[in-house]
Amino acid sequence: MFTYILRRLGAMIPLLFFISIAVFALMSMAPGDSLDEMRMRRDVKPELIAQLEKNYGYKNAAGQPNPWYVRYCYWLNTVSPVKFIDEQRDFTWHLKFGEPSFGPSVAYQISVVELMMQRVPATLELAVTSLLFEFLLAVPLAVFAAVNKDGWADRLVSFLAYASLSLPSFFLGLFAIKMAATTGWFPIGGLTSEASISYSVWGKFWDQSWHLVLPTIVLGLAGLAGTMRIMRTTTLDYLRAEFVTAARAKGVPEGRILFFHVLRNAINPLITTLGFAFADLLSGAVIVETVMNYPGLGRLTYEAFQRHDEYLVMATMLLGCVMLVVGNLLADLLLAASDPRIRLEKAGPGMARRNRGAIWAAVAGLALVVAVGVDIWCLPRSDAKAMGVVVDQMKIPLAIALLAAGLTLVILSWPILKKLLASLPRQPVLALAVGALTLLYIGMVLAPFLSVQPLDDQNLHQTYHPPTKIIWSNGGFAIPAMHVVDMAKAEYAPDANVVVPLKFLGHGYQYNALDFFGVDRTKLEREPPGLWRSILMLFNGDRHLLVPDYTALAAKLGQPVDPKNYPFYPLGSDPTGRDLFSRLLYGSRISLLIGLVGIGITLTMGFLVGGLAGYFGGSFDFFAMRGVEFLLSLPTLYLLLALRAALASYFEPAETYLVIIVILSFIGWASAARVLRGMSLSLRERPFVTAAECLGQSTGQILFRHFLPNLAGYLLVAATLSIPGYILGEAALSFLGIGIQEPSASWGLMMSQAEQDRVLMLNLWWLLLPGVAIFVTVVSFNLVGDALRDIVDPKMKTR
Repeated sequence: MFTYILRRLGAMIPLLFFISIAVFALMSMAPGDSLDEMRMRRDVKPELIAQLEKNYGYKNAAGQPNPWYVRYCYWLNTVSPVKFIDEQRDFTWHLKFGEPSFGPSVAYQISVVELMMQRVPATLELAVTSLLFEFLLAVPLAVFAAVNKDGWADRLVSFLAYASLSLPSFFLGLFAIKMAATTGWFPIGGLTSEASISYSVWGKFWDQSWHLVLPTIVLGLAGLAGTMRIMRTTTLDYLRAEFVTAARAKGVPEGRILFFHVLRNAINPLITTLGFAFADLLSGAVIVETVMNYPGLGRLTYEAFQRHDEYLVMATMLLGCVMLVVGNLLADLLLAASDPRIRLEKAGPGMARRNRGAIWAAVAGLALVVAVGVDIWCLPRSDAKAMGVVVDQMKIPLAIALLAAGLTLVILSWPILKKLLASLPRQPVLALAVGALTLLYIGMVLAPFLSVQPLDDQNLHQTYHPPTKIIWSNGGFAIPAMHVVDMAKAEYAPDANVVVPLKFLGHGYQYNALDFFGVDRTKLEREPPGLWRSILMLFNGDRHLLVPDYTALAAKLGQPVDPKNYPFYPLGSDPTGRDLFSRLLYGSRISLLIGLVGIGITLTMGFLVGGLAGYFGGSFDFFAMRGVEFLLSLPTLYLLLALRAALASYFEPAETYLVIIVILSFIGWASAARVLRGMSLSLRERPFVTAAECLGQSTGQILFRHFLPNLAGYLLVAATLSIPGYILGEAALSFLGIGIQEPSASWGLMMSQAEQDRVLMLNLWWLLLPGVAIFVTVVSFNLVGDALRDIVDPKMKTR
């Protein structure tokens, strides 16, 4: 075991080296550098700027900009004990030893180490307390719900989990601040009180602890629902396991079975996630720290990345990487201690008998990475026009590929879906969930036909318009005309003399029915004539399900009418007078699609890599998990910033985010692989796996016939958690200003706009409808996930 620990710690050195290269290259993708703020100041002399540019390696002796890898060498010289840059800031072969340092922060004009020492203790306190709060609350509730499956306790805990999943962390933070400001029970932001300098040691301790309460609760609640759902699922799996049945037959007390047999096995996924969860909290609590004005490391790193403070970002990223490696090592040691079947240093029986399979799996994975890297390298990145042509040519094939992948997934999972549909008459709640999801996805595809106004059609004379009431008038449906009473208070009154008739399948704004697949009607009309253009033009139209009949209104009034004076808002309007119903329909395309795309890529790759690593063990497991740690160390938030800056000129805002989601999904499978690998380490020692190997089954057969059914419970719960996770993640990014941008729409963006004080003060409840849509989606997916779990696991039949 000591050798294993040394080997894991030794692997940290090359991991830190490659992570530093990746992060530095990532920062170089964003335009600008750390001296931009100085260049804008009139009190800074050009000579000082020139000297700093040379010291940091931004420019060479001839005044030309250096590429990013040259600047990386300047940073490496700072942190390395072996110096290869002389006093004139030129490269030299006369190496010498010197004191390693993280250098100064350009943005804050202070040593990086000194700055981090001011923030790290506060972040460590917040990370530890929020993890303790999350686990100490989630594990007992999950076990209690699993023991009382389908009872009132299970339904109550599930409802609390759904509610927690549906609320963005920034919304919880704002609610906590408003509650603290109203009641005065808790301090509002900060780390300590102003008067704490005069407190005793114990007084300072209690003052700081009191300031930690709200950030701990908000940050802990963000992960509470996911932890609770996963723990409930794994507990249900082991409550019906064979060894639990045998223990009951022997007369073992139920309490001992629960705590010494079930809980010890069910805790496996939580122990695995503990390793990287702590590292994520250490640098990823950006939202909570920003909203609650908490002086932590996550907020500092985010600001440093925005200000291109390379030395500070590099130091915080390396600290996060060290915490990740150490956390994963401790998690593996805890796994071995909790489950005696797990042998970390022992290769699985699959490695001894199928060494060739492990080698082929490694070669295939390496070939895929190289192929993707070569394709990216061959893109004409320096030629904006050529890059734009390549991107336009890729949009429709990529959309078709995603559609084909979705249809393939439906075909492969049809036997399970068939059983799900057959169970609907017996489970009315599940039938409601399936019906709700069906309606949501129909609305997503038919958004242009169902909507009443264009996505970005503003009407500044009808801001915060309440939902329009549909009435029956003159033998048909109609809406009353509304006029403004008080714009500041968003008060409207109906005009008793004017009623606007509604018409089914009436004419409205023009669209292309295939715009869901990336077809732009306006661009299509500008293209030269051709067969492909003629086919796509067939899908142009202007029919809508229900729209105001302005022609009939004009004939009734005897004069032309302006549609903006008689708008139809089925669910009200937003601060710029745009129709909320239409934006909900168009926004569902982003919110519902990113989850399916994300989980499809993430869980597939996570299952393959994690399952193979856990089954083979040995060297394959060691190198696969080092690759996983590399991906987990990449700062997702900052990668998103860099990718958005690099891709913004080639894609529309919504398209940019979808492309980024696909890229991040190919990186984000690492956390799923880590959890599934921990569960596979235990599965490979089971008797049925040994029996399958003795029968000569291949690695693929063992993986899909034996591992997959036993991991299906976790996979389904992870899938149903990931979809709302992507939606709320996009909401958080929109809150920070780096998610979906106007004029595009998404539920997350609409939810982030609803956090304004005016919404609550004026009771503009319709602006919170995106939150209702998120809640319905979360509940429906989780109900369907529970039903699918019961179907794939024959031991778990709903009572």
